[in-house]
Amino acid sequence: MNTAHAIKDTNQIKELLDVYPKDSKNRLLIEYALRTGLRISDILSVRVSDVLGRDTYIIKEQKTGKTKELALHDALKLSIFSYVSKYELEADDYLFYSNANKKAPIQRMQAHRIIAKAGDMIGVTISAHSLRKTFGYQAYKQGIDISLLQSIFQHSSQAVTLRYIDITQENINDVYKKINLGF
Repeated sequence: MNTAHAIKDTNQIKELLDVYPKDSKNRLLIEYALRTGLRISDILSVRVSDVLGRDTYIIKEQKTGKTKELALHDALKLSIFSYVSKYELEADDYLFYSNANKKAPIQRMQAHRIIAKAGDMIGVTISAHSLRKTFGYQAYKQGIDISLLQSIFQHSSQAVTLRYIDITQENINDVYKKINLGF
């Protein structure tokens, strides 16, 4: 069994996004996963009316059955608007619609193929779950408190969250080596 890992290099994240053209479904799928940290099953259930022109929306997680409010990053809102406009999607269409029917989402396996192919094109083995972990890792590295990430991921402990987002002993040791106390 392959274990999904976070993408730790922000340059690789940019390369990953640049694999697919702007305003394409494939690029938006990757950006959406990176900016929300949602599971792929929850991403694929999003309809245009859930997110277009909104700052936040309520999602019921398929795995846990729990509801949570999710804020949309301004850059993601702009990407959604451009994509929806380009493809003339209607409110009840799925954001990540099947090519055969806009009223049906793409299948999970198709989403996994889109993401894995992008990873292959930049020489990184990734999965949809890697993007969820990347969200957590990058948020943590940018100073987001681990307790907030624990809440977002609905983990039982901070230790579980640290393990989940690939924070290693090496990362912890770097704190001791790099901290500047002014003396």
